[in-house]
Amino acid sequence: MPTPTNEIIDYPIAKERALDIHPVYRKLQQKGPIKVRLPFGEPCWLATRYEDVKLIHHDRRFSKELGLAREIPRLHEGGAPKDPNMLASMDPPRHTRLRRLAMGTFSPPKIRRMSSWIEDLIDELLDAMATSRQPVDFFEAVSWTLPNLVVTGILGVPREDVPIFRAWIDSMLATTSTSEQRTKAAECLRQYILELIAERRRRSTDDVLGALVEARDQGDSLSEDELVMLCLNLFLGGFETTVSQLGSTIYVLMADGALWHELVDDPDLLPAALEELWRWIPSHRYGTPLVRWAREDVELSGGVVIRAGDPILPERGAANRDEAVFPHGWELDFHVDETDPNVFMFYENWRTKADLDAHLKMPHLEPLFGRLNQLLAQPVEMKFYKMLSRQVL
Repeated sequence: MPTPTNEIIDYPIAKERALDIHPVYRKLQQKGPIKVRLPFGEPCWLATRYEDVKLIHHDRRFSKELGLAREIPRLHEGGAPKDPNMLASMDPPRHTRLRRLAMGTFSPPKIRRMSSWIEDLIDELLDAMATSRQPVDFFEAVSWTLPNLVVTGILGVPREDVPIFRAWIDSMLATTSTSEQRTKAAECLRQYILELIAERRRRSTDDVLGALVEARDQGDSLSEDELVMLCLNLFLGGFETTVSQLGSTIYVLMADGALWHELVDDPDLLPAALEELWRWIPSHRYGTPLVRWAREDVELSGGVVIRAGDPILPERGAANRDEAVFPHGWELDFHVDETDPNVFMFYENWRTKADLDAHLKMPHLEPLFGRLNQLLAQPVEMKFYKMLSRQVL
């Protein structure tokens, strides 16, 4: 039976704690999309079923660009600046062209060189953690610092400037920042990137930003704004989500000793375990909702019709636990073979982040887990208290 369309309920629907997802979402998946009202912006539809979320992310009948002229549903006042050159605001074919240009800069030799460098970074951070005053905050020591160093490093930002970047990113992503603070931080970051671009025009470099500049200048494929915003997207998309997932992954394993020891006893389980953890851990719970707008009438599950012009929020955290696709959806099981890619991999419908994860994140979590296991064999006390409050800034 189609879901009634005249009722609008407040979202978030239930108060949640840590990495929990309230059971109310499990019941909602039996109905199909419902109408909700976020604290700010216009009312919208909420999709919780896996197949609905998958369709919303991939079907061109749903648009991000349409939201530029609308009052975007959001959790915080102000929200992210509306910019047509941000990937989060783009639809194909423009989105596809930028994705193709960006991925062309990651050649196999460049990936191999970065791999060795990232392993050295992991050793450096864990060595510092082992000798730091205890207790050690893993979020601060590794989860936040490692992605920051990796993303700034692959774009050629000098190591001494990384703290400046951290301050700007903190201001842009923190829910407590005002619109003016976010705008000022974004402008500072933009001006800094423009200076980096100018340097690479004067002198060719072997980093990702250098490759992007050459792709733009030689092929005249990227406008100035697109080049800057592509760099910003690499900073924000490659940094924020990795911080969240890395910190939350270690937290879940630390909170459940049986899961940790399962990986210690059988390291070959790690790839499957990571996919399972990233399915189960809700991503971007308190971040900017990734709302889409219907270009035309679209019927989703339960016979619910999303009318042309209506906004809809795909609830990926709930969809990742949809028992119609994942029979064990509300449980963690490293031995389940899931053949369907989970919803988290549909992030922004842009494969750059997923491809970078495959090359840069997955291989390096093995030495990270190995080193952490060695540290835990010693009297090292780690705390994760910041992770729960900052994991999804």
